[in-house]
Amino acid sequence: MKTYKVDLDYESFLFDPSYIENSPASLKVIREFEYIFFLVNKEACVLKNARNYDKNYLTKLKNLDFTVPVLNPESKDTISWWGNRHDYALEQILNSKITSANLAQKNNWGFSQGALVKNTGEITAHLKKFPDYKNWIIKRPHGFSGIGHYQFSSDNINKFILDKILIGEVLLEPLYQRVFDIGTTFEIENGNIKRQFMVENMNSSNGGFKGGVGASSVEKFKKYIQGKYNYSLDEYEKITQKIAQTWLASGAVNNIQIDSFVYLENDEMKLYPLVEVNYRKTMGLVIQNLADKYPDSDRITWFIKSQKEITEEKNFYTLNGEMTRLSPEGTHFMSYLKLHNDGANPA
Repeated sequence: MKTYKVDLDYESFLFDPSYIENSPASLKVIREFEYIFFLVNKEACVLKNARNYDKNYLTKLKNLDFTVPVLNPESKDTISWWGNRHDYALEQILNSKITSANLAQKNNWGFSQGALVKNTGEITAHLKKFPDYKNWIIKRPHGFSGIGHYQFSSDNINKFILDKILIGEVLLEPLYQRVFDIGTTFEIENGNIKRQFMVENMNSSNGGFKGGVGASSVEKFKKYIQGKYNYSLDEYEKITQKIAQTWLASGAVNNIQIDSFVYLENDEMKLYPLVEVNYRKTMGLVIQNLADKYPDSDRITWFIKSQKEITEEKNFYTLNGEMTRLSPEGTHFMSYLKLHNDGANPA
């Protein structure tokens, strides 16, 4: 049997010059979300687990028809599960937000009012070109789930903060009025696209991942978006296929996810097709696997909430009704699965 290790520190491995495997910071993230392996895995295998799991939790997963691996924290020869580790230099390029921004700008797929900047002077010069936009966001070229993002107003620039952020080139663009976020994954085998699926990502205002919505087929998902937002994903579907082919031509051999969003401008919904491409596994894969497990449902929602958030949202359980907790005890963030069978009312 194969032995896997959940390497949720993959971005640090790629981009952090001071990266140390199994550092406290890396292990903290891995221990928090390692259980997603159970939600995706379908093969008999061994997992080099970074945390312990209660027997009752593992039994619960088995009863829910998840494939639980053999757990062996002392395993030596492991296969990295989250990241694609086949060409370090290529993986850096394909996972960089700069690569995505340049391609988006070139093909009119986004970043049209954005710029790559290195200092405060370049920021202020760029803001003058777009006086109609007041709110802006800075993104570091490497990272995930909104980590390192900074939002500010063009009439309230804090040079001290900007100077701390501007260590190397960053992405600067307007902060759009987003309506919904969407991720499209292309599963790739032997250089060919095996499958395409879409999920709606629930993100915080700063880009932090909070869960998402998925359906067992693209057509079912498109129907959900049409019903909820009155927006067709037909053109978006065609554009993402072109983006995927670009990554394939550049050397991608495994899964890619394209992050996109629809925003409101002058009371019109507009598409931003290419925010970034993640050349690795993503939480979208978790959402889709949960949706595939329940094909009779119109869709599923996977919530990720901290205990603090749940406490503050006093009606969280009441609003969402019957849910199944999928995260183990002892995690800071808890995740819940909800099935929806009300396709006529996808609110």
